[in-house]
Amino acid sequence: MLVRLLVIKMIRTIYIITNEDKVILSAFTTLEAAKNEIEANYSEFPENFNIEPCALNIDTRFINEIKKEMGVENGK
Repeated sequence: MLVRLLVIKMIRTIYIITNEDKVILSAFTTLEAAKNEIEANYSEFPENFNIEPCALNIDTRFINEIKKEMGVENGK
């Protein structure tokens, strides 16, 4: 008998703010929030800042790692 492990996956678009050297400074779940961040915190700097869409793969392992980092046990 073959038992398959069901892994729930979800792909979500996030928007990262990078500087000219492609260093990631921040990440947001909406484009509007990323634009607001640039206006509020980076507009006074002379260098250019970019907003780039990225795919974030969320699966059960990712969620469990986040819970572990935050000290959440047993899904509570």
